[in-house]
Amino acid sequence: MNVLKPILSAFVVGGIFSVIGQFLANVYTSALGPGNPLIDIFTLISLGLIGAVLYITGIHQKIEKFGGYGTILPFNGFAAAVAGTFSTAKAQAGTSAAGIKAAVSLVVYVLGIGSILAAIVGIVAFYTV
Repeated sequence: MNVLKPILSAFVVGGIFSVIGQFLANVYTSALGPGNPLIDIFTLISLGLIGAVLYITGIHQKIEKFGGYGTILPFNGFAAAVAGTFSTAKAQAGTSAAGIKAAVSLVVYVLGIGSILAAIVGIVAFYTV
């Protein structure tokens, strides 16, 4: 059972965050109409804000202790990581500029690596299928 507990808790926490994301998407679909391209953008922004607020208030860290990887897979986990990077760098250097620099570096790093990997997968899929 010790092996299954972290898997099940990650599944539950990730599932709850996914249900919240689907709920937000449904709300935005009702408000903006189906097929509106802003639905996805608003849903991701909302999840990011939820992640940042949960991190700033200390709730995300408690959820992370229980849910493990279930908290970092959804988009709100990325926002919490950026908020954590900012607050850690600000605390170490004592300036907001250092926090902003560290947060922007993390975003650029993640998006850069993600873009490179997506391009590689796309090229491989294009030439092999």
